[in-house]
Amino acid sequence: MSNKKEGDNVSFWLPMAQSNTRGDTLTPHKISTIFLIQEFLEMKREAAEKKEEFPATYRKKFHLLLLKLIQHPDLPYRDFHCLLTSEQYGIHKAHLERFELIMQDISTSENGMEALFDLQTMIDKLMSEPPSKNGGVSQSGIVGLYLRRVHVTLDKMSFSEVLTLYKNIKKYYERDIRTLAIGPSIKLDDDEIGLVKNNNVDRVNQCKWSLKQAELFVSQQSELLLCDETRALPPKELQNKLCEIMQDNPLYSQAYFLCYLNSVRLRDYFNALDALKRAFDRNTLKGGSVADHKGYQYSSLNLAILHTQFGHASEAIQSLKECIMLAQENGDRVCLDLAQSWLSYFQEGKIQLPGNNVTSTDADKTSAINTSVAYQALVKKSALSGVLPAKLFEVLMRSDSLICQHSHMNLMAISRIERAALWNLYGKNELAACCNQVMLHTSLKRLGKTYNSDGICEAICSNALWLGLQGHYNLSATVLQHAKHRFPRFPLSRFWVITDCYLTSIQCIINGKWYEAEQACNNLYRLDRHLATLQRASLNIANRNLQMAQNLLEELLEEESLPPMVFAKAKLLMANTFVINSRKVLPQAIKLLSEALTEAKEKFLTYELAMIDAHFSYFLLAMNMPQRALNSLKVAIETVLVNGSLYDKARVTFLFCKCLIGACSDTEVKIKKISECLGLLEQASSDFLVLEAYAKAKDVYVYLAQLYDELDMKEERNCFAHKFRLLEQQYPTSSEYLDIFH
Repeated sequence: MSNKKEGDNVSFWLPMAQSNTRGDTLTPHKISTIFLIQEFLEMKREAAEKKEEFPATYRKKFHLLLLKLIQHPDLPYRDFHCLLTSEQYGIHKAHLERFELIMQDISTSENGMEALFDLQTMIDKLMSEPPSKNGGVSQSGIVGLYLRRVHVTLDKMSFSEVLTLYKNIKKYYERDIRTLAIGPSIKLDDDEIGLVKNNNVDRVNQCKWSLKQAELFVSQQSELLLCDETRALPPKELQNKLCEIMQDNPLYSQAYFLCYLNSVRLRDYFNALDALKRAFDRNTLKGGSVADHKGYQYSSLNLAILHTQFGHASEAIQSLKECIMLAQENGDRVCLDLAQSWLSYFQEGKIQLPGNNVTSTDADKTSAINTSVAYQALVKKSALSGVLPAKLFEVLMRSDSLICQHSHMNLMAISRIERAALWNLYGKNELAACCNQVMLHTSLKRLGKTYNSDGICEAICSNALWLGLQGHYNLSATVLQHAKHRFPRFPLSRFWVITDCYLTSIQCIINGKWYEAEQACNNLYRLDRHLATLQRASLNIANRNLQMAQNLLEELLEEESLPPMVFAKAKLLMANTFVINSRKVLPQAIKLLSEALTEAKEKFLTYELAMIDAHFSYFLLAMNMPQRALNSLKVAIETVLVNGSLYDKARVTFLFCKCLIGACSDTEVKIKKISECLGLLEQASSDFLVLEAYAKAKDVYVYLAQLYDELDMKEERNCFAHKFRLLEQQYPTSSEYLDIFH
């Protein structure tokens, strides 16, 4: 919504706003406000003559009231009077009586017309006197400017227009004064009763919003939609306000553009497209000659952004190409840089990271911000293309340097959350959690306004996910509840909905609640198809419906341009479908793991590499090669214990103990090794119980009971067999889920 030379809004752009050709229209509301100011100044002058001090409490309330009356749209007299008597804005009793008296005189006196001419004389006198003599009104202040605008408009009005204004003031006062029961008792005929019941009659033809009021409202709401959408008006209420503004100011293009933004947050594509077209139509009309207008490139740019919001990649690229062509013709470097930044999101093939062409000495704010946007887009593409991580973090540092110089809160938050996402991609989940904490503890304030948008929401959801994966379900639910209250509406609500569905599916799969897990996967599918497919496959593997899991994964792997993490996880899950039981591993499983291993190495997916090594270890152990399994697991166990979820930590710990014990050929050494590993096995069982993964906890007890039975240690065998029996009686589960690594 800002001027095109400003770089604060990187999502939506309009050319420089043209001034409205229509002048201010005087309404009864504005004249009533002037009368209110006039009586206040008279009271201050009288108090000064008596050497008395006007109460500071009433002065403060009156100034707040004036600010509201000047900056907000016209009110019916009923609402106007309610403000004067309210607790927050209530004026002095004597002031109210004098104001009511002058309004009554205008309505009932035969000489009420003279009050308007006296009003013009009063304003002229105030403007010619210094503030010390006219009660403290500064000509350059808000009230002074308001008085001058009214004076200029009155001076330009003809006698017939002043007469019409006078009649409107009488109607304005008489309609609502009867409903308030504060005026003289007057008998109403049927026509007047109808007017009282519907006090909005004829207001359609009046100017409710002045241009200055509309500009202030649109500017405030645009800033809130950018920085803190929850503080903006609800979509329906905002749309009603914008309809009023567009009716009163039909050529004010910024109102149509805000209508476009409001439709985007409701995911209303057709109304958003219509509002965007109208915004640029109005802007062209105000520009005068169509041939001289240079803002068409911004129309194409915003159309591309609209298509991007709704996932229309090919349409967005076409619009961006048209924008680049128009920007080159008009010599608009700002628009060209913006288009190039957005185009970088759709680049395919080999990614060329930027060199040191933009340094910290750049004084052009817009160029610096555009470069930062391009850097962040290229970092995302490059990370998925397997570029060296150190190079990406170096580029992010250059981007941060540019952003911090200009205190751009939006891009600063996005950069922090992108850094956390990179650490997650590379398997350093602890570092990612630290980045999220730094993000949430950073003061993102500028000019008294706090940034509260998608970067904050993503950081909160990432923390909720990390807490849930560590088994702190209550804490995770509390954090998610905070996100729900803080970001109640789409598109920001999308982040916590995905997190909630994903955590629910994981928890239900671990707990063996198949129906609830299926419901969570269905809800997740609407928002993230790849993640939902992986979870559905995981659900079917856990439920031992291996054929269905294979079908889902085969369909997913047939897609082109799969993200590397999705590809590696899909291959890993597919390998699990070829493990019939703990003693039979089909050759296809080893092949799939090798393909996943190659992809993970090329894209630096450290955590996926560790989990692939852990699966190799499980398969080798199943093929009775415990020493090789132990060697494979030693490479991965540290990464999993530092960065893994509680479930992965517990099952890798359990597998590590099985490999250690299985690698011992001598009975005495095996007994000693069991005593050394017993604490780890009990810790793994305890972690499974915390996660309510009762089948996996039983797996530990079954393993220990069988192991002690082989060693003819009956007392220990009976102890763990008893634990298994108690747990089975309390939480019965399918025996097919025992002794599998998934």
